[in-house]
Amino acid sequence: MLIRRCKKDCLLYAIGKPVYHRFTNETYGSWMRDLNVQEGDKYWSTKEGNYSYLFEFANKIDFRKDNPTNSYMLDPQFRGNAHVVFNGSFYYVSRYDSKIIKFNLNTRKKMEESIPDLDSTGPSLYKAGFNFMDLNIDDNGLWVIFGIPTGDAENSNNTGVMKMDPNTLQIQYIWNISLNHQKFGEMFIACGVLYAVDSVQDRNSKIRFALDLYKNRILDVNLAFTNPFKNTTTVGYNYKNKELYTWDRGNQLTYPVRYNEMSSHSSGKEERHEPPEPETQALTGVEVNNNFL
Repeated sequence: MLIRRCKKDCLLYAIGKPVYHRFTNETYGSWMRDLNVQEGDKYWSTKEGNYSYLFEFANKIDFRKDNPTNSYMLDPQFRGNAHVVFNGSFYYVSRYDSKIIKFNLNTRKKMEESIPDLDSTGPSLYKAGFNFMDLNIDDNGLWVIFGIPTGDAENSNNTGVMKMDPNTLQIQYIWNISLNHQKFGEMFIACGVLYAVDSVQDRNSKIRFALDLYKNRILDVNLAFTNPFKNTTTVGYNYKNKELYTWDRGNQLTYPVRYNEMSSHSSGKEERHEPPEPETQALTGVEVNNNFL
């Protein structure tokens, strides 16, 4: 099976100072922009404790005033706050099982896909203890980060990263990484690279782990990351604006990022890469096993 690689192949080398956008008196929540279609100045948000509704804001002024111009009732309800909006659809994790839900914001129709052998009653993904799965969108498409059950209570912290087709929710590939996800505060994906934030509760933190998922290669990073309000509950990458989006103790922030392009494809054609060989490979103490499915 061939995995299509986006023409942008980059590595983050700097994360800027956080930019304030809005405060909501809620510890857990999410705020989103559509990362594909031209939706003008629309924003979307979820609220703590209200698992049945997604709120839409027509512009930045309404968003800052917390004055929604539209709302969508969700069935099933969502879980956590690591959601994304992409190409006119809201993607989220079902509250009661291990399903990924795609909710079309125009037709209000949905489709769903279950993650095989994943127990929805399992432990939280990160040490902050809130999200069960983490959805991400980058230049390559839709990703899901989750904890892999191994049947061994003492060694059950393997990290799974799943690539899905955002149109059909077809599972394209799953990486099984011998990385203890519960030792990290948050993770996100940019340019096909998995990044892990050391802490989301220390004011000054670091990103010192990065794994190129397509090349199965650890990358050398040492990025400063700040949690100005000491309780970041979600981090996501916006590849259109080259920013990280966060929710830090009810404060909705963005962080500008800078990156180096590791290769250039001036022709504009999409490059095809072979997936990693289906065997376990040692990578500086991290193993990647591509036979999880």
